[in-house]
Amino acid sequence: MDSSGKFSYSFRRYPLLRWIIGIFVILVVLGSIFVFNYRTKPVPVIHSIVPPVGAPGDLVVINGENFGDVRDMSYVEIAGAKLTASSYISWSDNCIKIVLPANVKDGLVVVGTKEERSKPALFANEVDIPVPVPAVQQVTKPVITLLSADKVNVGELLVITGNNFGESKNQSKVLFTMDCNNKISEADYKNMVMLTENMIPASEEDFDYVSWSNTEISVRVPDGASSGVVIVDTGREKSDPKELNINTDAGRKEYINKKIYLIQYTADIADVVSDDVSTITLRCPVPYTCPAQPEVQITETSPEPILMNYQNNLIHQITRNRNNTPKSVFRQNFVLPVFEVRTKINPVKIGGYKNTEKNLLSGALRADALVPSDRTEVTELCAKIIGKEKNAYNKAKLIYNYMCDNFKVQSKVRKGDADPLDLIKSGSGDAYDFAVIYTALLRAAEVPAYTDGGILVNQDLQTQSHWWCEFYIDRVGWVPCDPALGAGLEYKKWTESESENDREYYFGNMDSHHILFSRGWSQLKPFSADSKIVQQPRSFALQSIWEEANKDTAKYSSYWSVPVVKGVY
Repeated sequence: MDSSGKFSYSFRRYPLLRWIIGIFVILVVLGSIFVFNYRTKPVPVIHSIVPPVGAPGDLVVINGENFGDVRDMSYVEIAGAKLTASSYISWSDNCIKIVLPANVKDGLVVVGTKEERSKPALFANEVDIPVPVPAVQQVTKPVITLLSADKVNVGELLVITGNNFGESKNQSKVLFTMDCNNKISEADYKNMVMLTENMIPASEEDFDYVSWSNTEISVRVPDGASSGVVIVDTGREKSDPKELNINTDAGRKEYINKKIYLIQYTADIADVVSDDVSTITLRCPVPYTCPAQPEVQITETSPEPILMNYQNNLIHQITRNRNNTPKSVFRQNFVLPVFEVRTKINPVKIGGYKNTEKNLLSGALRADALVPSDRTEVTELCAKIIGKEKNAYNKAKLIYNYMCDNFKVQSKVRKGDADPLDLIKSGSGDAYDFAVIYTALLRAAEVPAYTDGGILVNQDLQTQSHWWCEFYIDRVGWVPCDPALGAGLEYKKWTESESENDREYYFGNMDSHHILFSRGWSQLKPFSADSKIVQQPRSFALQSIWEEANKDTAKYSSYWSVPVVKGVY
C-alpha cells in the first residue's frame, strides 16, 4: 500500500484526524480572506490641508481620498485629540471641512475610519507661532494717556494713545458711551457710573477699526455714540474711562422706548429622497446686532447647531442614508432689546462725504445682487427727482417724497421672483420693492444706503416679513427710513405710538416694532462647489443661501416660518 493509501486509510480510521484537518482548512481559508480584505481595505490618504496654518474658529479643508461618504464612526485627529461633533461642517469621500476648535494645538493631522488611519500631515496653530514680545511687561491693564481730540464727530477718526492695548486687536474692542432714553443729556449731574452704564463698541461691520498696536489705536467714532467716555477693553481688563465729547451740530440720534422681545422661528425638512447619502445644511439667520438692537441672545436652539454663529447664521446639518425618514424640525429662540430711533438733523450743517473710499461707504454705494442702482431706469429716475441738489440729506428727502407721492404700496407680498424694477414701470409694489428701489435711487444719487430685512410686529403681536432702509449722513451716522409705511402700507399700529403722521415720522425715525435680521445683502459662499443652493426670496433675511444640499440629494421639501413673538417686556 503506498503512502497515499496509508493517508486515506488513516483519514477514514481516525475521526479526530479528520476533525483537526477540517479545522486547519477552515483557518487557512479564513486567514486568506482576512489577509485579502486587509490588503484591499481602502486606507484614507490626506493630499492637502488648506490652510496649513490656522487659528481657532478658522475653516479648514482636508483634501484626499478614501475618507468615506459619511462620517459615521470616522474622525479627524489633531495633535492626538479627536475633534468633537460640532467641529465638522461636511464630510465626503475626498473632502472634509472642519472649524478649528478653541483648544486646537500644533501637531499631526490624521483622518481615521472604523478600520484604518491615514498617514499624518502637519498643521500649525498660528496662535502658538512665536512672536516677538517686549522684554519687560510691567502691567497688563490698558492705559489711555491721550486722545487725538477732545471733541469729534460720528464717523470721524479718533487716535487713542497709551499702553498695553495688545499688539493686535484679536477680540479687543473700543467702547463708547450710548445715551439710552436720554438719561445723560437730560441729567442735571453726570457721574462716571452714568457715563459707563451703557456702552457700545466700535463696529467691525462698519469697518470702524483702522489700525491697532500696543501703544496706539486708530478707530472711527461709531454710529450711536454720544458724549461721555471712551474705554479700551482687551477682554481681560478694561482701561480707565477717558472723557470724550461728540459734536451734534449736524444732528443727533436718540434711542428711547426700549422693548425686549422673545422671538422664535422654525425650519422643517421632510420628504428627503437620496441617490446615496444626503447631506443638507441650513443657515438659520440670527437677529442683527446694532445700536438700536444691542445684545442679541441665542437662548435656545434645537437641535444643537454645528456652528453657533457663523456669518450671522446658526449652521445646522442633517445626514440621511435612506428615503422617507421622519421630518426634521429646527427651532431657534432669541431674546433681544429693540430701541425706537429718533433723529434730529440740521440739513444746513450737512456737507459732502469726506471719505467715500472707506469700506463702509464704498460698499453701500455700489450695485449688488439685491440693489440695481446701476440700471438705466434707476439712474434716469434719480436724475429727474434730485435735479441739481447736492445736499445728501435733501436728496434722500426728495426721493422719499417722490416715492410716497407717485408709487402705490401693496399689502400682499409679491412672488419671490418678481422684479423690484416693476415698481418704476407700473407704479405699484410691495414693501420689498419700495425698500430695494429706494436704496437703489439713493445709491444712484451717491448717498450710501442699505436695504434692511426683518419682521414688523403689530399691536396684537402678529408678525410679517418686512423691509426698510437706512442711509448714511456724515457726522450723524445711519438714518432709518421706511418708505412703505410712509406711503401708507396697512399696519395695525401700537396704541402707544406717538406718530400722527406716518409719512413724516418714517423718514429719519424708526419705532421699536421693527426687528432687524439683515443689514444689506449678504452674499454667502457655499461649503461645497457642487452643492444645490436654495434661497428664500422676499423673506425676513436678505442672504444668498438658506439651504445647501449635496449632489446625492435628489429632492426634499422645506418650510421656514416667519419669526413669531412669544413675549414682549
